[in-house]
Amino acid sequence: MSQFIILKLGGSIATLMNIMNRITFLKYTVLLLFLSILTPCIYSQEDIDKQIIYKSEELQNIRSEIASHKKQLEKAKSKEQTILSKLEETEREISLTSKLIRQLNREQKQKEQQIEQTRKSIERLSGNLETLKKNFARRLIHIYKQGDFNDWELILTSQSLNQAIYRYKYLRTISEIDKISAANIRLNIRAISAKKEQLIAELEDQQNIIAEKTNYQRSLTKQNKQRDSQLRTAKQDRNNLLTQIKTEEKAAEEILNLIANLEKERETIQRELERQRQMAGVRTVNPFLDSRGNLPWPVTGQIVSKFGIQKHPILKTITENSGIDIKVSKGTPVRAVLDGVVTTITYIRGFGNTIIIDHGSGFYTVYSHIDNVTVFEKEYITRNTIIAEVSDSGTLSGALLHFEIWSNRTKLNPEEWLGDRS
Repeated sequence: MSQFIILKLGGSIATLMNIMNRITFLKYTVLLLFLSILTPCIYSQEDIDKQIIYKSEELQNIRSEIASHKKQLEKAKSKEQTILSKLEETEREISLTSKLIRQLNREQKQKEQQIEQTRKSIERLSGNLETLKKNFARRLIHIYKQGDFNDWELILTSQSLNQAIYRYKYLRTISEIDKISAANIRLNIRAISAKKEQLIAELEDQQNIIAEKTNYQRSLTKQNKQRDSQLRTAKQDRNNLLTQIKTEEKAAEEILNLIANLEKERETIQRELERQRQMAGVRTVNPFLDSRGNLPWPVTGQIVSKFGIQKHPILKTITENSGIDIKVSKGTPVRAVLDGVVTTITYIRGFGNTIIIDHGSGFYTVYSHIDNVTVFEKEYITRNTIIAEVSDSGTLSGALLHFEIWSNRTKLNPEEWLGDRS
């Protein structure tokens, strides 16, 4: 009889040790699995969502611009228009269409990243689910194999009250772990289902973006053909050149107004610049001022119109140039002369597509008669970043880059700031 009790007690102690080991293992496993379940749900999702919302707003703004321009075109149909007016409207339409396509490209890349993140989340969740199922299945098999051995028997065979209490606590812990495991399995199943629905929606969005972009690319092709035809017609009349010179003077005033508005946001942009420069290890307080006479050229070419009062070579009229005009081949890459924040990408009658970059401390650079813009508004860019290509946008004089430098609201002579041509 005593031998039976010893054997029974020995078996109980062995069982208890096995339970203790399983408890330690299961507690660690459940904690690890619980964290792994939560991690995919938090994985940079908030940041991604913010970016998507922001870009969707940008897309909507561009669509609104296009809708507004179409209304203006409808009104203009009832009026007699000059070839220059028609050319300007077509170029503005091209500019807006190109801007929308750029934004759609940006959103498509973001959507592709989001789809990839969702797929990885599904893979992780599926892996977690399989692990949870296996662990839970092993637990059920273990319970089944114990047969008639029950929790009360384990407690009643205790040698002391303390041992019985300990065994009771261990059994309660195992029961709680079983409940957590079952809950985690259900949680994973729901999470996988939600992620799969999200993936379907994202793939549908991606197809919509591609379809919309394809339609606008077709429209852009037609608009460019129309613009080429109008440009050829406009160049045949000498008077159109004189009209455009006057338009360029008004464009210079518009640049001044844009700079004045940017001055109101100077402090905000300055803080962003300082943050970016600190990350890049730039220690100079005013990099633009310190680079006077050493700034790289935005393009390498011949200056056909200098800064200040100039006499037109063909029309012999006297005009004032707010910057310099550099003659280069169409498609030549345009580079930022210094790091800064892109504040403006717009179409200006007489200057065509135009980019303004804020370099901090009240210094701005302006790049006009460009196309195939590669940057976005509010984007921080580094020195020598390719921002666009030279085109004949907004001019009858062929491909050239109009380049300006401003200090607050004062226009400066770019040649005094640019270094030797390389």
